[in-house]
Amino acid sequence: MALSAREQSVLDAIARQLADEDPALVKGLSEHGRGTVTAERIPGAFDAWPVALIAVCLAVFTVVLLLSGTAGDVPNAVIR
Repeated sequence: MALSAREQSVLDAIARQLADEDPALVKGLSEHGRGTVTAERIPGAFDAWPVALIAVCLAVFTVVLLLSGTAGDVPNAVIR
């Protein structure tokens, strides 16, 4: 998102004032941050909910499968 002309002029004024007040800080800051700025999303506390939901569904499915049949219903004795 581009800055408006007013916003850019305010930022330029702040930069000039900072350069007049603390040139060492401006020099130190100018050595960092060249190029395009990108933002990375920081994962939140609830970002793992899809994995947890799948795990719960698999656990319920497993319990339902184990409780739905009896050992006599299994045709192969090795499976018991």
